[in-house]
Amino acid sequence: MTIVVKIGGQAIEDHTQRRAVARQIVALRRAGHHVVVVHGGGKLLTATLQKLGIPTHFHDGLRVTDAATRDVALMVLGGIVNKQWVAELESQGQRALGISGGDAGLVLARKLQARRNGARHDLGFVGRPQKISTHVLDVAFRAGMVPVVASLALGPGGQYYNINADDLAAALAAGLEADRLLYLTESGGVWDAEKNILPVVRLGEIARLIRREIVRDGMIPKLRSCARTLRRNVHEIDILSPAVPDGLLKAVSSRAAVGTRIVK
Repeated sequence: MTIVVKIGGQAIEDHTQRRAVARQIVALRRAGHHVVVVHGGGKLLTATLQKLGIPTHFHDGLRVTDAATRDVALMVLGGIVNKQWVAELESQGQRALGISGGDAGLVLARKLQARRNGARHDLGFVGRPQKISTHVLDVAFRAGMVPVVASLALGPGGQYYNINADDLAAALAAGLEADRLLYLTESGGVWDAEKNILPVVRLGEIARLIRREIVRDGMIPKLRSCARTLRRNVHEIDILSPAVPDGLLKAVSSRAAVGTRIVK
């Protein structure tokens, strides 16, 4: 089975959760699965920008990324966060390959133009995956390694672009024709208006959830990304909390939804 795991929230910030998630990834790899890890690192990026006196702005859950913010993202996501995950997996006996979408032609990005009420909003160096070449991932699989991919990619003119990590994970899952795509996030799933986690969300319900503001902020680009992915090669997506004991293993091995399962 080929599995793409997007890691966010406390699993990036908290060492205990990072170790627990890494242990589950190692277990999946040792069970014979091919696993790709995709990560962002938004909280650490925001904190680092603040220390450097660079303001942070968001538009519909996406970080507006000027040149200075992009360069700090390269340092934080492609450097600190990526190498922390490589170190964690290696410490548990699993060889890992730390890369970004800009390495070995993995992801070619296009500049993303956001729209709201018919007006365009320039997000700066924010991109969306346009073309995927999985060669470097296949090489890693053959060598028994887990690729750890930072959410950055090259776009036109050789410029690095900040990529929403959910979009990157979805694009890689589609490119690999992955069996499963799993998002680890603090929300633990998709919540309804009464703050209850929805165990199952169907593709046709996503637009209504966004329109009625049942989902907000960072969950908007996540669900939009899920909708695009379900229209391609991936049939099931899970959103779950990294704090659930062995949640990743349960979501893969069990037909029961640990958080929210998104299906066609």
